[in-house]
Amino acid sequence: MFKKLAGMAMAICVASTATAAVAGETFDRIMSENKMVVGVAPWNGFVAKNPSTDEFEGLIVDDIKMLSELTGIQVELVNTTWSGLIAGLQAGKWDVIMTGMGATPERAKAVAFTEGWGFLSHVAVVRADSKANSRDDLNQKGNRIAVVSGTSAHRFAERVFDKAEVASFSDTGAAVLEVMNGSAAAYLGDSISNTKRAAEREELRLVEFAADQTEWNSLNHAVRYEDQDLLLFLNTYIRAMRLRGWYGQLADKWSMPASLATGPN
Repeated sequence: MFKKLAGMAMAICVASTATAAVAGETFDRIMSENKMVVGVAPWNGFVAKNPSTDEFEGLIVDDIKMLSELTGIQVELVNTTWSGLIAGLQAGKWDVIMTGMGATPERAKAVAFTEGWGFLSHVAVVRADSKANSRDDLNQKGNRIAVVSGTSAHRFAERVFDKAEVASFSDTGAAVLEVMNGSAAAYLGDSISNTKRAAEREELRLVEFAADQTEWNSLNHAVRYEDQDLLLFLNTYIRAMRLRGWYGQLADKWSMPASLATGPN
């Protein structure tokens, strides 16, 4: 019996050692080569190629540059599509996804997410002459709330606007046009896009909801589940930069809402 237990203990020890070796493989390579490959997808204001310079720029790009500056790790950005981000990570085309992907239970089945470094919520844009200033003002009989079909804003609107009519459209342009021509009382979308939209168009105005009357989503990085040490490394960076007020500085530089850095707090 003693020999059997000893053999089992040895087997567990060997298995644990093997697991640890696999878990550290990506991080060990990054440290030894001093290089990390990052998968990104286009998102205006966050990650985009400047056609004049053919260089990436945006809030996330600035954050990646800071990570590289502080750690000395050279970062290679690989541009892909949103639909190809997770598949590329699983195939080993890049070590980490750093493009503002939101952590959801569905996506968590495939990848491990870092802590949230940024946050967005659902807010509305209305005509500049609208008297609406809250979600309750908009949730009135006779009002139409325009949304893009199938989005989280669409699902949120269906849940909370029980008096107003929720009208879905295939694209943002058509939904916003409904507000501009007076056919809809508001367009419901995310806080980042709608803040920019209201700032760029004088005929539109932003209506933010109370923190407990909206729905929050986080912006995260993602790695393979076996790369737990890489996850720890990235989380350490995020925590440190939050304490330094870095994400608030980035939000200000790129004309993002302050809530991007603070979330619902």
